[in-house]
Amino acid sequence: MANDQDVSEDIEPLVPQQAQTPVSQQPTFPSQPDPFGPWLHPVECLINIARDEPDALCINTYESGESVRYSYRDVWKHAYSIAQALKALPGWNDDGHDAIGTFCEGEAHWVFFSLAVWMLGKKTLNFGLNWPSAVRKAICARHSVKYILHHYTKPGRTEGVTLVDGGTFPMLSEVPAPSLELCEPLDDIVAIQCTSGTTGIPKSFKFAHTGMITGRASIGMLKSSVGLMQPPSFVATLGPFFSSLNLGGSVWIPKPTFHAVEKAKNVAQILNDGVAYLYLTPSFMKLIISSAASFNPNVKWMETKRIVLGSEHIPMSVMHMTRERFPNADIQSGYGSSESAVIGAVSYVHISADSPIPEKLVYKLAKPGVRCLLFDEEGNIVDQNVSKSGILVFAVDPDHPVRNHPDFVNANPNDRLASFGFLSDGSPRVCTMDWVEMVSENEFTVVGRFDQKIKVNGVYVDLNHLEALVVQHLSHTIADCAFVQTSEKKIVMLYVLQARPTTRTEPSDIIRMTQDLLALVNVSKVPIHNCFQLDEIPMIENGKRDLKKIKWIAENNDLHQGSVVYPRLAPSEAPLFCIAAAISSLGSQLLGIPSLDGRNYSISGAGFDSLSVGRLALAIKEEYDVEISPMMLLSNGLTPLDVAQLVIDLQGNHPLMPPTVDLDQEAARLDDASVTAEGLPPLVFPESPRGIVLTGATGFLGSFLLYELAAKFPAARIYCLVRAASDQAAIDRIFETARKLILNPQQTHYLVNNVRPRLVGVCGDLSLDQWGLTNKRWKKISKETDMVVHCGAEVHWLDDYEALKGPNVLGTATALRLATTHHLKPLHFISAVGAIPMARGARTPLEERVYSNWNVSGGYAQTKWVSEQLINKARSRGVPATIIRPSLIASDSVYGVCHSDDYIWQYIKGCIRIGIAPSNATPVTITMNPVDHVAKVVAAIAASEAALPKFVFHISDPEPSSPRPNCSRSSMPMAGPSCSRPASDSRPCFTDRRCPTARRC
Repeated sequence: MANDQDVSEDIEPLVPQQAQTPVSQQPTFPSQPDPFGPWLHPVECLINIARDEPDALCINTYESGESVRYSYRDVWKHAYSIAQALKALPGWNDDGHDAIGTFCEGEAHWVFFSLAVWMLGKKTLNFGLNWPSAVRKAICARHSVKYILHHYTKPGRTEGVTLVDGGTFPMLSEVPAPSLELCEPLDDIVAIQCTSGTTGIPKSFKFAHTGMITGRASIGMLKSSVGLMQPPSFVATLGPFFSSLNLGGSVWIPKPTFHAVEKAKNVAQILNDGVAYLYLTPSFMKLIISSAASFNPNVKWMETKRIVLGSEHIPMSVMHMTRERFPNADIQSGYGSSESAVIGAVSYVHISADSPIPEKLVYKLAKPGVRCLLFDEEGNIVDQNVSKSGILVFAVDPDHPVRNHPDFVNANPNDRLASFGFLSDGSPRVCTMDWVEMVSENEFTVVGRFDQKIKVNGVYVDLNHLEALVVQHLSHTIADCAFVQTSEKKIVMLYVLQARPTTRTEPSDIIRMTQDLLALVNVSKVPIHNCFQLDEIPMIENGKRDLKKIKWIAENNDLHQGSVVYPRLAPSEAPLFCIAAAISSLGSQLLGIPSLDGRNYSISGAGFDSLSVGRLALAIKEEYDVEISPMMLLSNGLTPLDVAQLVIDLQGNHPLMPPTVDLDQEAARLDDASVTAEGLPPLVFPESPRGIVLTGATGFLGSFLLYELAAKFPAARIYCLVRAASDQAAIDRIFETARKLILNPQQTHYLVNNVRPRLVGVCGDLSLDQWGLTNKRWKKISKETDMVVHCGAEVHWLDDYEALKGPNVLGTATALRLATTHHLKPLHFISAVGAIPMARGARTPLEERVYSNWNVSGGYAQTKWVSEQLINKARSRGVPATIIRPSLIASDSVYGVCHSDDYIWQYIKGCIRIGIAPSNATPVTITMNPVDHVAKVVAAIAASEAALPKFVFHISDPEPSSPRPNCSRSSMPMAGPSCSRPASDSRPCFTDRRCPTARRC
């Protein structure tokens, strides 16, 4: 078995791109490369082995839950077939499009896609699965990406890029024998790799397959089975893949899932089946062992030959844990990063299976030509004759070709601790930001991250060291922990309990135990200001700790502790659950409540308001290219899982079915069979009614309706139901509202002198039984009136059905009872166009009939729909009734008086006042009707006996309003018949008598 010292090739990881050698002149290579011989391009490895050992195992994948194996010949057939399909894509050979995106989990199709792209001489750019749309867009623009290949997981919307499901490409029935002659000239730069973005915005860099030469020695076994534990967006997946091909081995891929615990179980499955080599982060190794041990406390994996831990600081407790569970495995710790790999600065420590775990891990730099330096906190070089401690820096010679790499060319010369830069002699250098102690000129031990060192009482304390101490000595109670210093310089401890802790686990007990431990081991006294429990330490896709989320939780611990009440989303790789997890995370970030991440919370109950839910709706549109209104998100009791189902339905153009109460059952349950014409005298249509019951008289429409009904029926007394302290207070409230809205002097005079004497105030509440009236008052009104105009309702666009059910549905049921008490009375119900399904893309007018509830969204519209059903059922039993559905009610057609508290007018007023309006808003066509026109139509319907058999009426302006970009600077997106100008004048007009500056024509 090979060790680090055997690797002596001086092959640079990155070289300037040179002219390609013609295919006919490219050399051939032996079919079985010696692990310490020439390093080959991955496509060359595939061709050689597929030609000489076609049945050798190349891929063993568990994507389906079961083992599926592909030989090298199978992989060649898939990759070649995909390459031919790619060449047929429009613009494939256009200049400047060398990078092809892949959006894949660790899966067989990623291997097929990558080899196909490399065969064609192009580069892959492996996208992070958790990148938001804005990051994908920026990365695509940066590298001129034209296509993104995907299969199982489809990326969200990415502007200017074609998404291609490469899994649908047909397998060619006739595939030629493997040969380099069938490929374009191969490029050593095979990929554009990006950092994870854990500590900032992802950086990208060109990546040569030769950069992983030292990784081959890490595996060191011909025909080895190598586990791919991380998504392809991480270098730690490319390295083992390249090395495995160069060793004639196979890659083993566990079943992908976004849930860390489930992923740990899936990795345990391939360990049980005998995978020989794994590269893991220590955090993920700890999770795998604890997960497997929960099922089998004595679990051991005897067939695994080599374990490599890296990408994070490695606690010695994890090393001991690994040795116990993998007794026959050599343990290596790889030290490196995406940045250090640019200059080939990869270091290892190797512990053979028969050697004890040392007290400290001493890493040795594997590649000659790279040297180790130390920086102090200011970025100055530390004289190692004076001190062996400092920030680790790798450097190469000044004339090294990597100096032309974009990351060095674009380095900030003023940032002395930047990842990339130059020494004073011109040497390219990479700063790791890890605090180390040098053992020799190319050996070192890692103390921890420099930003994890804090000063307590004048002494530096490493938070990583504290975590290792707690896990080692308090393992009977604490399974894992993290220490974080917040922006306020407070130390917060996050911890995960063992499944069955042996001691008390109140936060105060945890703090006491931890501080007692630190005192016992002579660690400088660290003030732990707060601590609280997590279900698990957050991780990102590659198994590393999610440092941003951990810091976020610590900074917002007061929110975290007060809100962990919602159930966790079930772990699953199904698209529904993946989308739900992403939406849960989006909402968590928008609210700034870390504990909501990964939980199926109620959007309306978690703290969203109109502003934040609008941002959530925009984020969903940006990511999934579907529009879900903020009103729907808030008003239907939706959870991330519900919204994910809506996203899938909308992407598939399915009917929209927002989760809500079962409206059909609700209507059936509330229907009162006693509301019937049976047993009552036949209806005599009231051409001159003695009395009219009017609800909603203090509302915007109700004020105009009061005037029109009084004018249409001059002998009728108007009984107005109003929430007030007394009947007189009800009358006063009606006229107070009317004076504000009805400005026509003649109408005002008529109201005061003609209507007021006929007005009867009725103090009541729509949501109460019999509207809160006594039996005596109820019977009296039933006897004295001949018509009911039910206009009253609670209008709130964000409340759900249950919140509005009382006044809107039960109030309607009471109106039906009133219409069938003593004698039959026609009931005219003011509904809304929103009570019927607004079919997307409908090109025909909505019919005037009662609809099913398949697409009624929003609590207000749902209450109107249920009310309509109650009226329809009563009508089937002989009750005379009409349903009148106005569209959006706009201002008075003469004086422009509007309902200034309505959200649309508030929106318009706000745009006018600040002088701007959304420039990229989705165009919306809105039908609006003047309030006085609606009132006239309702009164006309009420006066017409012929209207009763027609039943349903729509009040709709024949020329709907739509956005027009010609209104001053504001470009107001609505206009309608609320302006008194002729319809031919298309200029927008908005009037608010309380805001004289609002009129901009």
